[in-house]
Amino acid sequence: MNKNNNNLSRKMLLSMALLGLLATPAAQALAQQVDKSAPAGTGIYEAVISNNDGHIYVTAAGSRNTPGGAIYKLDPTSLSVVDSISLKDNPPFGIAINNKTQTVYTTNTRSNSVSAVDIRSGKLLATITHGGEKSHTREVLVDEKNNLIYVSDVGDPSSIWVIDGKTNKYLHTLENIGKTVTGMVFAPGNNNVLYVTVMSDNAIAKVNTKTRKVEKTFPSGGEAPVNIVSDGKYLFVANQKSGTITVLDDSGNLIHSVPTGAGAIGIAYDAVKSRIYSANRQTGTTSIIDANTFKVIADLQTGSHPNNVKVDSKTGIAYVVNKAKGGRPVEGQAVVKDINGDTVTRIVD
Repeated sequence: MNKNNNNLSRKMLLSMALLGLLATPAAQALAQQVDKSAPAGTGIYEAVISNNDGHIYVTAAGSRNTPGGAIYKLDPTSLSVVDSISLKDNPPFGIAINNKTQTVYTTNTRSNSVSAVDIRSGKLLATITHGGEKSHTREVLVDEKNNLIYVSDVGDPSSIWVIDGKTNKYLHTLENIGKTVTGMVFAPGNNNVLYVTVMSDNAIAKVNTKTRKVEKTFPSGGEAPVNIVSDGKYLFVANQKSGTITVLDDSGNLIHSVPTGAGAIGIAYDAVKSRIYSANRQTGTTSIIDANTFKVIADLQTGSHPNNVKVDSKTGIAYVVNKAKGGRPVEGQAVVKDINGDTVTRIVD
């Protein structure tokens, strides 16, 4: 073999090695990156994406120094705030959207209520309470098919409100779910069944919304399960205390446990690219997991306290809501602005 053939062979081997390298998870991780981050109000908490206009709607509850409350409308590309809806009387935390009616529902934890807002007009349609003396509204889930809204009410025992989306009135409560109920997701193909995270019990409850009973409970596979999503086959659970994402089948069998980072709290499933996103509040990172292999393919720095993550179902672009660092103000000392908090981060390929 002559010298030229030797050089050609070396080049071919090098090219093949590079191709092999690009096929590895470590190299694939280079494809996911933080595109930009931008401020979005004070005391921001969660977000939704409208299928109608493509904008991101972010809840902001204000702070000790800046009281108030609002929903901010963000441009999905620039992340600039293009509009806002005042909810100062009932500062919002959790949020969900009915894309059919273009109504967003917010959980107003401080006032133990739920707001229904028409995002086309910015009009507050209703402020909903359940008539009880005590409540702690946290997460909200919309059943678009039946126009029903489910709200987790944290307690011991916890319950779930059911709201009529047509009238925006409280209907009834699913009682005795467990201690510290937080996140909810519908069973695959069945909106009459909810899988619910029971944080203090380290468990998942399967709740039948027709019979209003808990059908079964099973371990979450981690400590302090706080939020839950599904790909139609498996349940993906963010376990805040253990810093893991656990993969369960609908019978409760533990399929896999993925270490992500301390304070795993926000979770989203991307059906476009078959990925799971975990917002890890304590590490300031968002983990991206291959939903087929359950391997972490990227850990991205996204802000002070990543709290919530949403994926655009049309584009596969992910948006992370990052809380600001807390701390009570000290008299005589200036308030230090957390430049990496109260931001929204855009993740692209």
